[in-house]
Parts: sequence; structure tokens; C-alpha cells
Amino acid sequence: MFISKAEKDLIQKTLDDCAKAMSTAMIDIKILKAKVEQLERDAVKPVKVKKPKKVMTPAQKAKQREYQRMYKARKKQEENDWKLVQQLATEGTPNVSA
Repeated sequence: MFISKAEKDLIQKTLDDCAKAMSTAMIDIKILKAKVEQLERDAVKPVKVKKPKKVMTPAQKAKQREYQRMYKARKKQEENDWKLVQQLATEGTPNVSA
């Protein structure tokens, strides 16, 4: 089969264009793979290091325990007072100021 010089040149030019396009595509693929790897590395969150607990002396522990007892008692008393105020408000009794 006979192929003219113009057809040979056209085929050669088409192959060269395809080779250039393929090499450009390969470069783009390499760049995109590098970007994906970088994003995946950045997406992994670092593990937080927990601080060690503060060591307390027995005196500090006793002081904290006493404070907690007082705090809980105060909050419980406030809750009871609030419930009493609500109950008086719902009964309709006049408000007595202390």
C-alpha cells in the first residue's frame, strides 16, 4: 500500500502532538499526586499531649474537699430557696420580704 509524503508527515505530526500531550499529562499527574500527598499529610491531626496531673499535698486535698462540701451545700440551699419561692408564687400568697 502506498502512503504519500503528505500523509506520512500528517501521521508523524499527529504522533508528535500526542507524545507532547502525553508528556504534559504525565507532568500534571505527578504534580497532582504530590499535592494530594501533601493534603493527606496535613489532614492527619497531631496527637495532643496530655499534661500530667498536678500533685497535691494532703493539706491541699483537705482544703479542696472542704471547699467542695461548702460549695455543694450552698448550691443545694440555693436550689431549695428557689423551689420555695416558686411554690409561694404559684400559691398566690403575697411576697414577704425579709
